[in-house]
Amino acid sequence: MKKRNTQQELVDFLIANPCKSEKELVHELWSAKFRGKKHADLLRRAYFGGKIKRVRMKIKSIDKRLVYRYYVPGIVSGWN
Repeated sequence: MKKRNTQQELVDFLIANPCKSEKELVHELWSAKFRGKKHADLLRRAYFGGKIKRVRMKIKSIDKRLVYRYYVPGIVSGWN
């Protein structure tokens, strides 16, 4: 039987490990080497459901992309 990924599993992980990027979440939580549609959908559902929030951060790189860091509201002080 396959293990199902849940929003509560994601929230529990972010409580213990706040401020992770999407890539770090997928790699550390589900041991996946790449982000798939099911991981992106789960993250999106938790975000729009209000269980998690995100903050946009700029990283130093050549392409000047913006990276979102995810956290659970009320857990990280000053980020509400």
